[in-house]
Amino acid sequence: MPPRESKGASALSAGTAESPADPRGHCEVGELFAVLGRPHMLRLLSAFRDAGGKPIRFSALQSGLGVSPKTLSQRLRVLVGAGFVVRRSYREVPPRVEYQTTAKGAELDELFEVLARWAGRHSMTVSTAGPGE
Repeated sequence: MPPRESKGASALSAGTAESPADPRGHCEVGELFAVLGRPHMLRLLSAFRDAGGKPIRFSALQSGLGVSPKTLSQRLRVLVGAGFVVRRSYREVPPRVEYQTTAKGAELDELFEVLARWAGRHSMTVSTAGPGE
């Protein structure tokens, strides 16, 4: 049977680099980092990058990342909703579900490369002491 695709509702609104915030205080960059900052999200996106654009089964993601099925499902739902990943389910026994990055999701690779270069130049040691302490 052909796969059924679901893209979900967008978790991130459309915006431009020139106007990252709207008058109501909505900030695309903040929303992006809220999505990317969730536990296991960067490891999950890294798995998609390592797959080179090929589909990945849910079971392969779970075993490769060692994340609980519930947590993995939640993270994947967010990525689908944000338009970074597409979900395809096949009417087979046993059921087969695959995920694959979209063009929008693949563009995140550029962001990660810039962030990796920045992190390589700067220490991320965070001090909890206040000024003068």
